[in-house]
Amino acid sequence: MFTLYQSNQISSLAEMLVKVQQVNPLEDPFEPETVLIQSQGMAQWLQMQIAELNGIMGNCNFLYPTTFLWQQYRVLFPELPKENIFERHSMTWRIMRLLPDCLNQGEFKPLQRYLANQPNEEQYQLKLYQLSAKIAELFDQYLVYRPHWLVHWEEGNLQAVENELKIAISAKNVDLNLISNDIKWQSQLWLKIIQDLQAGADDRVFTTSHRAYLQQNYFEKLDNLTEAEKAKLPKRIFIFGISAFSPLQLAVFKKLSEHCDIHIFFFNPSEKYWGDSVEDKVWQKLALTHKISPEDLENLLAEQSNKLLALWGKQGRDFLAQLMEFEPNTIDVFLEPEENSNLNKLKKQIFSSANNATIENLANDHSIQIHACHSPMREVEVLHNQLLNLFEKDKTLLPKDIIVMSPDINKYAPYIDAVFSRYKGSRDPRYIPFSLSDQAFTKIDPIINSFLQLLAMKENQFNAEDLFDLLEVGAIQSRFSFSAEDIHTLRVWAKNAGVRSGIDIQQPHWQNYNSWENGLNRLLLGSSLKEAHGIWENTLAFGDSYGLNAELVGRLASFISALLEWVKLIQSPQSLEQWHLAVKMLITDLYQENAENAASILLLNTVNDEILALISATDFAEDLHIEILALLFNQQLNQHTQQLNFLVGRVNFATLLPMRAIPFKVVCLLGMNEADFPRQQQINSFDLMQYAPQKGDRAKRDDDRYLFLEALLSAQNVFYISYIGQSQKDGKEMLPSILVSQLLDTISDYLTPEFKSMFGAEVEQILVRKQPLTVFSKKNFTHPRDYAYNAEWIINSNNSVQNFLSEPLSTEMVTDIEIENLIRFVQNPIKFFFVNVLGISFNTYDDTIDESEIFTMSGLDNYAILNELLSVKPEQQEQFFEQEQLKGNLPASNFATTTKQDLIGKISDMRATLADYLARESTILTLNHSIAIDEKVLQLNGNMPNLYSNEMVLWRVGGLRDKDKIEIWIYHLLLCAYFPQKTVKFYYREGEQTGQLSFETLLPEDALAQLTVYVKDYLAGLSQAQLVIYQGIEEYLKKGSENSEQALSLLAEDREGSYINRVLSQTTEIDTDNIYQRTVSWFGLMNEKVVINN
Repeated sequence: MFTLYQSNQISSLAEMLVKVQQVNPLEDPFEPETVLIQSQGMAQWLQMQIAELNGIMGNCNFLYPTTFLWQQYRVLFPELPKENIFERHSMTWRIMRLLPDCLNQGEFKPLQRYLANQPNEEQYQLKLYQLSAKIAELFDQYLVYRPHWLVHWEEGNLQAVENELKIAISAKNVDLNLISNDIKWQSQLWLKIIQDLQAGADDRVFTTSHRAYLQQNYFEKLDNLTEAEKAKLPKRIFIFGISAFSPLQLAVFKKLSEHCDIHIFFFNPSEKYWGDSVEDKVWQKLALTHKISPEDLENLLAEQSNKLLALWGKQGRDFLAQLMEFEPNTIDVFLEPEENSNLNKLKKQIFSSANNATIENLANDHSIQIHACHSPMREVEVLHNQLLNLFEKDKTLLPKDIIVMSPDINKYAPYIDAVFSRYKGSRDPRYIPFSLSDQAFTKIDPIINSFLQLLAMKENQFNAEDLFDLLEVGAIQSRFSFSAEDIHTLRVWAKNAGVRSGIDIQQPHWQNYNSWENGLNRLLLGSSLKEAHGIWENTLAFGDSYGLNAELVGRLASFISALLEWVKLIQSPQSLEQWHLAVKMLITDLYQENAENAASILLLNTVNDEILALISATDFAEDLHIEILALLFNQQLNQHTQQLNFLVGRVNFATLLPMRAIPFKVVCLLGMNEADFPRQQQINSFDLMQYAPQKGDRAKRDDDRYLFLEALLSAQNVFYISYIGQSQKDGKEMLPSILVSQLLDTISDYLTPEFKSMFGAEVEQILVRKQPLTVFSKKNFTHPRDYAYNAEWIINSNNSVQNFLSEPLSTEMVTDIEIENLIRFVQNPIKFFFVNVLGISFNTYDDTIDESEIFTMSGLDNYAILNELLSVKPEQQEQFFEQEQLKGNLPASNFATTTKQDLIGKISDMRATLADYLARESTILTLNHSIAIDEKVLQLNGNMPNLYSNEMVLWRVGGLRDKDKIEIWIYHLLLCAYFPQKTVKFYYREGEQTGQLSFETLLPEDALAQLTVYVKDYLAGLSQAQLVIYQGIEEYLKKGSENSEQALSLLAEDREGSYINRVLSQTTEIDTDNIYQRTVSWFGLMNEKVVINN
């Protein structure tokens, strides 16, 4: 018997299933129930429902339909293999073996062109595999949805398929010749596959396995069952929550219903039959082609079912129509939704298949929420706040009542973890327990990720950064006995020893001193020799590792040696068996297994075995390049994900796939962007099904539309949507998914005229909540509807801006000021406030290692070498450059010669200018003098370096900067005020010339007055930030205060701009006149008195 249960409540369907079990239990209490589902999420939820309604849940087999049907075929045809010989992955390898022999035939020219002109054999094999996989996938679809085409081809009746397609494309602008050629090559390749299968399999096994004939054979077998065979069939089959079957599958279930009870539990959004509803645009197309008149069109649209059903329900509509064709025994258990919220009003319209709702209360009804954000991070931050809001308003709401879904959960996972883990481990009531599901292990498991990285090392140049990424994996660290501290030490050593990329020093035409060979030699030699000992056997010892245990470097060398062996192996193709053994050894050699990582290592070994078994069964015997193996592991491993778990009592985050109408009080959708949902489906140009679509065909966009409909219907209290609706760069508006737009249009249609006239242009703002760019925006704390629960942001924001700029912080009494601190303050008062007062530094040490050997010198590299070269005597320069070359600090090959000449040219004039000072020993001038500020006396303390008799001489081998000018100016003021007989001058390099900076002499009282300005502001700067222009000073003072915003922008773009950015990003009111006046008081006199000689 074939029974159809329909309800708009999935929980009602679960109750009906349990009722069937209770009223009509199976005769044999030990016989398991068979329940067919389309996701593990649905299976888990249904088990919980059965347990709750029955008091117990057990002895139920939850299976996917395809798996179940193949099992049933094998029940009546025991000769069938466990895996179908027409299975898609097996067919891929068969096609890959057979296709090359076909490419010279005329019909295969398009495929030949696609595969031609590949740069090497590896790329050819990779393209061949990818093409074979696409063809195998297409043939798999034909077997399910167009089996009669394959039968025609096997019978040599190509014309029958062509005629069918001709009729379908008669009104379309399609090239029939192209279709005819696709039919020819596909039919010929299919025949090749059939012949190959027949040659390698028993006739009976082949005939039975062929899905194009299997259905008919199965039907004939069902009509002639023996008693023993009848006993093997299931007594009852439950099909629960499935929204699509292929016609072939549905026909098999209908036939099976003649021998056992089949109960289909169909989630039906509407109590009225809507199998004939069509999207408005279909009718409009008919009107445009004059198939119906405009008057008839208007009448038809008025008679149509609910708009959202018509727009989103194609998949369910087609399935419902298919079910009704079988005239099942139908039992309806519909429940009419209450209209107590806007969400339920929408549900009621869908339920009644109507379009006449009225929505009067939009501003105060939060059952449908749509949020436009600037980034995925902001989407998650807003979601967290809105959930806290819901928990506050509904004390019965629990985390397990909430599901959050996204088309790509991997994209959102790091943001979810960052935001929702913020209060983890504390007793903060804002912590919301959560569970992340459906993440691919390739994205979250460091062992899996590193293994895939190893498979991709063929073209790897042994970049130091890549190797240290591998060493961050705990299992690899353990295998080579590294601690986390060891890895940090080795990373610093490798960077300072000049290691960048490459294995060997000797290259075909040059020496690579940025290679691992040179770096390891330097590290090992440095454990016993100091760098000062000079070059030994063409190696310069690395100074930082002197006297330390060489065993640590030895373990690094062992790790690199193991990688090198692997990389040498993967340079050439290997047989499948060789790859299987090599991968097994790689896993053993590089990963230390323990209780924590055993599952990951087991997964790698399991997939390795699966790949061997899969390909071996297809008689594919060619050697494979590593690129194919890497692709296979990627595909297989990506199928393994963290499964959804409803039992954990947390907010569940999952991919927008496995849920399918499971009811939750709150259903949230993230990432509903125009380009991301419905998901795009790439259709092969040679897919013949696209020209003649039929009812029951699957389309990803239709799947996603129906998913969206089911998500809305499964939300009991709140349906929440967010998308990136504003550009993070310029605030430009960005569109949501077309489905969100359609939802908004429908809501807008339902609004009463009174509401629209009352709110006017604000209607759109009420429908879509445009969220601020940042979490600390004041708008988050002023709007009652979107009030944020992380008040510390606004507190920090107030401190950062208002207090930093206007409200002084309490500080201890200062009696002494170090000269060095005073200079740093005047050079950058904002940075000084953050670092010295707040203890906040935005500058972190960058231990990233450059990825390629040196060919051109960066400005920083140039400066470092010029700084050392300045004190090197001309007769020692060659030895100096040789050592720099061995350190890996100079470009490779002939580039080094040019660079040496360039560096010598740049420093020669400066060296000559400073020759007298370089030959003498300098002294230090100690300062300990008092200064009176507002009747308080403070001490200025510190050392003034590089004193030569009465001259203080400083220099830098780079260009003149404002911070240099400020430093020399402060020294000049101190000398004029306290040591008037002494002077200061500063030398700098401009190209190959030397420039000199000094200042006109000041009277002691004038110098002291200027120092007083700085000291006074310094004291103020210990409690509130002092905003001043400290770069581009001369230009700014010329242009005046109207140029303040541009000057501040330039400061923000500077390397140390993070500090001023933190202030500017959180304030809208800047007193530009005050900034200008302070800049004049600080630097006006400096600009007047500066003397520059080039």
